[in-house]
Amino acid sequence: MIVLAAVLALSMSEPSPPESLKSQILLRYECRNDLGRREITLFGNGTVRLREGLKQDPVMTLGELAPDELAGFLARLRQEDLSEVPFETDNALDGAWIESCRMELKLPPAPDRTYVFGRYDSLQLGLSRVVRIAEDLAGKVDPRSREQHLPAGYVPRGGDVLRRVDGELFRIVGFTADKLGVELIGVQVPLTVYLPKGQLSNEFVELVSRREVF
Repeated sequence: MIVLAAVLALSMSEPSPPESLKSQILLRYECRNDLGRREITLFGNGTVRLREGLKQDPVMTLGELAPDELAGFLARLRQEDLSEVPFETDNALDGAWIESCRMELKLPPAPDRTYVFGRYDSLQLGLSRVVRIAEDLAGKVDPRSREQHLPAGYVPRGGDVLRRVDGELFRIVGFTADKLGVELIGVQVPLTVYLPKGQLSNEFVELVSRREVF
């Protein structure tokens, strides 16, 4: 019994093995509503995972940051002062279509932090910048890792109907004045979306139909 107790005491005193960089989560930003979810996760080895779509069947895409890119993103995150940002905001809007969001940050040596807020809340500048960094990370995923994607070389045209990763259909109804952005409205959902042309393939996976031009 004495020997067993000594062995147990020794095992308890040994430090836990370090967490693998592949599983170490540095940032996780998720927004969800009754219909679906969108989650951006940055891992310690520089992998970026984007999961979006229906709650039970999200589409996953991946990207890999080079070491200098990872260091750059971490530097941007660490320079933001979040000391006065509340951990939870009052969500002024509510409803099945309104997304609730959660931002988790695990950036040693700083303590782990989690912030909960509504998708359309007015955020303090520091947290707003962190959300922007998370969206920049999402831009690093490779749309080609999806099984479905827009046609190669796709050029958006007014009247095109596109299927989003969550299965919802959107129609292109216009372009920004500089012709670099696209305005889309939901075919069945009361939602308007504005996206840069270069980001359409991040959100949409199929050209469902297009108006013929004569």
